[in-house]
Amino acid sequence: MRPFDIIRQKRRFEMFSEKTKDQVLELNSFFGKYNMNFEEKIKKRFIYYDTPNRDLQKSNIVLFKTIIGNFCELNMATEKISSTSLYTLRTNYKHFKTPAKPMDRPFKHKDFLINNFKSMFMSSINFDPEFLLQKLEPMYILDTLSNEYRSANITGLKITYSFDKDVYTNLENKIKATAHILTIYQHSGDNTDADFDDLISKLSRYCKELTATSETKIMIARKLTKQKPVEVKTKKSTKKQK
Repeated sequence: MRPFDIIRQKRRFEMFSEKTKDQVLELNSFFGKYNMNFEEKIKKRFIYYDTPNRDLQKSNIVLFKTIIGNFCELNMATEKISSTSLYTLRTNYKHFKTPAKPMDRPFKHKDFLINNFKSMFMSSINFDPEFLLQKLEPMYILDTLSNEYRSANITGLKITYSFDKDVYTNLENKIKATAHILTIYQHSGDNTDADFDDLISKLSRYCKELTATSETKIMIARKLTKQKPVEVKTKKSTKKQK
């Protein structure tokens, strides 16, 4: 997907394996009214930042750098919204971005970070964002190989299927994990919402290899690379009671 595409909404699925892509493409052809065209294969890297105390995560903010070829930008966004209402998502979700260089540290864009960090909140904040942002460190790296397809129908629905093979790296505990993710992006106007919902409904109904998820990729990365607790085995007493 081109970096500058306008995304109206998106839906995400966890795939059983990379072969699930073939089933989705076959179903799309079976539905009949959608034309599917292979777009491109893209390598992407996302670097997520936070403080050692996870201050951004606690504040429901995600800060990450997007690197796709020669394209690079720094992003600050709302991490999650409890409601699934499109109105709530569009009015409460905030996303700010600025051009950056792949080797830039976030604090190099201090003014962008401070101004937009304050604007993430409805009221004033009670701490110094500059001091907090000086403590930022890279926490996760998400490397993605995407196979992207464009699809459209006669009513004007325009979507992108992004079949992603992800590698998640937790930089704190050095744990890596992989996942196969399908994200479907809607690019057309609200007059095509019904067709988009119909498409998602059919995929969910007929492709059992897909598992719908409302989690973002950073949430999936945290879950899959979480340090497992160490089991402590206690020795049973071998002494016989007298």
